[in-house]
Amino acid sequence: MDSILQDLRYAVRGLMRSPGFTLAVIATLALGIGANTTMFGVVDTLLLRPPPGVRDASQVRRLYFRFGGTTITIGGGGGATSPSTAFPAYEALRSVHAFSEVAGFTDGQVSAGRGADARPLHVRAVTASYFPLLGTQPALGRFFDSTEDRLDGPPVAVVSHNYWMRQMGGAPDVLQRTLAIGPFVYSIVGVAPDGFTGSELDEPDLWLPVRQAAPVLGSAEALSSWNWIWIQAIARLAPGATPAGATAEAQVVYDRAQAEAGGGFSTGPSAAPPRPQTTVLLGPIQAARGPELSSDAKVALWVSLVALAVLLVACANVGNLLLARGLRRRTELAVRAGLGAGRSALVRQLLVESVVLALAGGVAALLVALWGGAAVRAYLLPSLGSGATLLEPRVLVFTALIALATGVLAGIAPAWHASRTDVASALRSSARDLGAARGRLRSVLLATQVALTLVLLVGAGLFVRSLRHAQTLDYGLDLEHLLLAGVQQRGANISMSRQGPAPSPEGPVDAQSAQYLRMRERIAANPAVASADAMAGTPYQSAMMVSIRVSGRDTLPRVAGGGPFLMIVTPTYFSTVGTRILQGRGFAGGDVKGATPVAIVGQSFAHFAWPDRDPIGQCVYIGVGPSSTCIQVVGVASDVRNLSVTRPTTMTWYLAYEQHLMDMPLDGLVIRSRGPAHLVEGQVQHALQVSEPDLPYVRVQTLTERIAPQWRSWRLGATMLTAFGLLALVIASLGLYGVTAYGVAQRTQEIGVRIALGASRRDVVGLAVAQALRATGIGALVGVLLALALGRAVSSLLFGIRPADPASVLGAIVVLLAVAALAAYVPARRAAAVDPMEALRYE
Repeated sequence: MDSILQDLRYAVRGLMRSPGFTLAVIATLALGIGANTTMFGVVDTLLLRPPPGVRDASQVRRLYFRFGGTTITIGGGGGATSPSTAFPAYEALRSVHAFSEVAGFTDGQVSAGRGADARPLHVRAVTASYFPLLGTQPALGRFFDSTEDRLDGPPVAVVSHNYWMRQMGGAPDVLQRTLAIGPFVYSIVGVAPDGFTGSELDEPDLWLPVRQAAPVLGSAEALSSWNWIWIQAIARLAPGATPAGATAEAQVVYDRAQAEAGGGFSTGPSAAPPRPQTTVLLGPIQAARGPELSSDAKVALWVSLVALAVLLVACANVGNLLLARGLRRRTELAVRAGLGAGRSALVRQLLVESVVLALAGGVAALLVALWGGAAVRAYLLPSLGSGATLLEPRVLVFTALIALATGVLAGIAPAWHASRTDVASALRSSARDLGAARGRLRSVLLATQVALTLVLLVGAGLFVRSLRHAQTLDYGLDLEHLLLAGVQQRGANISMSRQGPAPSPEGPVDAQSAQYLRMRERIAANPAVASADAMAGTPYQSAMMVSIRVSGRDTLPRVAGGGPFLMIVTPTYFSTVGTRILQGRGFAGGDVKGATPVAIVGQSFAHFAWPDRDPIGQCVYIGVGPSSTCIQVVGVASDVRNLSVTRPTTMTWYLAYEQHLMDMPLDGLVIRSRGPAHLVEGQVQHALQVSEPDLPYVRVQTLTERIAPQWRSWRLGATMLTAFGLLALVIASLGLYGVTAYGVAQRTQEIGVRIALGASRRDVVGLAVAQALRATGIGALVGVLLALALGRAVSSLLFGIRPADPASVLGAIVVLLAVAALAAYVPARRAAAVDPMEALRYE
């Protein structure tokens, strides 16, 4: 121990005598370690750390439902596995004996206030069992109970700690206050603990009892119908229960409940198509883990590997710097060896120096993570609760461990080589005599930096091109000029998935539709607006399916994109959204109630329904009964992607709202702006909000904003890999500069001789640059092989391009070679300016 402390004091004194070298190493390691600390904090939050305030989180399970067919979820999601189910299914699952408690919840926005004062609030509606299941206690007041969580229960609410502080200034009389949401007035009965987000990562403004809030959130029908897919469920395992046993029992209970409900769906012309077999699954409380990792979690894990590659680049760079420092200290080490220091003592001393540098780099890395963590939180985890921090104690432990490992990794090879000192030869040799002996190791470390940097640059290129491909797809809609607007009816509009029509949540159909028609007329007169239309079935928000049959076919084939999905629109919808009519005509002013019922079908619908005949004049029938009315196809529109970016083909068809063929209310506006939509978004929102004094909050988004969440994984990958790739490129270029500068210094006499014998300065520069490019070329070759191998592993995260994308690979090589040439040129040019006589006398 005394010898280690002595080595520690000696290392600190020696490093303080070389401030330039010390700061360069600490800065390099701070970037590498800081990147890993930041990404570990992200992965820890997404996959490892339970939400704050949850007791014994390992016993809490999230329920998932895997459908045999495709499900459609409002918001553009969907797929074979969903965390949502019908409320009757949730109530049935409460009887599972392997669960000690089951709770349900759903998220959305409500509208508080009216007219110009309307504002959105994020609400989480939960069952009374939610808070006891998670094992948390309120900061003030109480949580609601089962006597309040019912349809006729009193309107009560729990506010989040953040909302209490932000909107109410931490008022001590908060429990005597009320909140007006639409026509309802909620009494505040409690304040949630600071930082508590429940089972999710994001913190809502309000918590409401889900049963009494059902009419506000959508419809009281949602509490009894299997057609509404909207509630999520969590459960706590009973003592002694296993996840496998609980899953099996939950499956039996679910199947029995669905069978007793007649297959889970009502019958008749407006019924939804029968749902295939549903499998109940259990997952951890961390939603990103699910039965399958979320796209954000996958990207975070890959970016973590990228951060590790950046650290390896930094280690290789520091290793080269330590090698150069070891060569400069060869006389000092030889003297110590001559005085009796053994090789193990020399290695220990050099390793102590390396570890001291790494630990100092780790401390600096915490500063990098504090700054970088805030940026990453805003980008990778935008929904993270306000009280959360990426620098938890376990993250600090991780930083200390990785700093220690980095010190050993970066220092072991230089320490081993520096300790191989022959006393006599070291005392009489020059720098150039021993430099060649270390040249191979420096070249290996340099090639390692180049190879890893190239892998990161190729990865960045793949994600950038995936994002670009997604953004330039033919959506069948004009992304640049379209705005979507929707009123949060009755104080709230929770995103629910449903299959089949149902009564309007706002009473008679005409009441809600009339409001949208008035808004349409008023906003169409705005100078910034070219046209506006109302619709039922908003792109990238809602989808409607009804049972239909078509003339000449018994059944419609299933397609990967799903459908057929129905949209009900006003007459000029197609010109407003930019969807082309390929055959026949669009809707006209004469398509009103009492006229011949007409429909327009999408191109894929027409192809699959009538592959061998003209679709114009064919019939679409709603329902399967013989009394169904023929709705005549009068036009074929181009296909649109109105649910998912990645779905290849979606069957869509359209009805004219004015014909009132379906008892469906209008639920949104689509607005075409005269200029770019994002420039007039605020103006349009304000104009709509003040158009009626009693109007709830109107949400206005550009269509690009509505689609953007589906681009998220590619945007994250492109941004993070580009950032880390550029960071690795900077570190590698510094390494190239240092190795070239050191190599030139070692060959100063040789350069002087060459110049004295007639070599031009361009020849000298070319010689030094070519040597650096040879090492870069070898590293680039290895990097290409690694990039091609790793590209297959990330192929599922890419979109529209192959992992071996030539443009990404060639672009990365060109960038790397250009930076390498520039990094080598500066010291080479300095060497070419040397005076031959001075060079010949150089030691």
